[in-house]
Amino acid sequence: MATRRQVLAGLGLGLALPLPALARFAWGARTAGRAAERQSALPHRVVLPSVGTDGPRPEVRLSFRTPYQGGAVYLEVRHAVSGSARIFGRTSPLSWGPAGVEGFVGIAVLDPPGPATLEVTATDVAGGTFRFAEPITVRATQWTSDDIWLPPPDPNAPPPKEPPLEPEQPRLDALYAAVTPRQWTLPFIIPIELGGDVWVSGYFGEQRSFNGGPRTGHHGGTDIAAPAGTPVRSTNHGTVVMSELTLVRGNLVVVDHGGGILSCYGHLSERTVAAGQTVRRGEVVGRVGSTGLSSGPHLHWELSVAGVLVDGLRWLDGTQGF
Repeated sequence: MATRRQVLAGLGLGLALPLPALARFAWGARTAGRAAERQSALPHRVVLPSVGTDGPRPEVRLSFRTPYQGGAVYLEVRHAVSGSARIFGRTSPLSWGPAGVEGFVGIAVLDPPGPATLEVTATDVAGGTFRFAEPITVRATQWTSDDIWLPPPDPNAPPPKEPPLEPEQPRLDALYAAVTPRQWTLPFIIPIELGGDVWVSGYFGEQRSFNGGPRTGHHGGTDIAAPAGTPVRSTNHGTVVMSELTLVRGNLVVVDHGGGILSCYGHLSERTVAAGQTVRRGEVVGRVGSTGLSSGPHLHWELSVAGVLVDGLRWLDGTQGF
């Protein structure tokens, strides 16, 4: 049987094949691509919409198929030039990679445990569209809990000179929903190395009670206790999109790593970068403090994937397959 390469070569040499024979060489469910293109290796190369270019069909690879609530899956579509993934009604973008397109799919804390389908759409070099249904199983996470006591306001404190700050969450939600060109590369790193007087004081997804109240919600980041002034480093390459004093997270820095991945560093005593500045993985973006709603010196570290907050610690130990 003739290969697609032989068919195209035959066309380049002026050989004729009946249309039914050509139709047999269609590969995959493609939309119409370019009708023809020039290539330096041949005087003329014809690309039929139903045949496409020489080259393999897009192929989906997942880092693993059993993510926890609050986890993430690393997704690669080889031999594709663009694509996206969709699960639980949310779409995650994919960016250029060494072998095609790649990116991450976040699993939210409230996504239901059990079987689910990850829908992947990819486009090849000829403009053909391919769709894949990848089965995964979401595993339930056993969330930790904590009781936090905050001192009451000082009735003798002088009134603030400035008007109160607006809550930062709506602005963060808008930043986390943005998709910019990819800057990240693997691996991601922890902003402060653990050990000694640096330890995890609050886990992602933790359900908390404040001043004896009911335990509600899920903590959106990882708290790392450390001495005041400890340098805080960017978890990956990116661009600073926010650097200012906020109501809840205090002195806050947000870095956009591109491809829908952003990180947030809160309660800082000092911000060492400004909005618009590019940073490299490991570059200092601030120093540990206790500004905003805080009971002591620590870093609040958030990681967002296409608007979904995920557990940053799971990105560090290889348990998610990346």
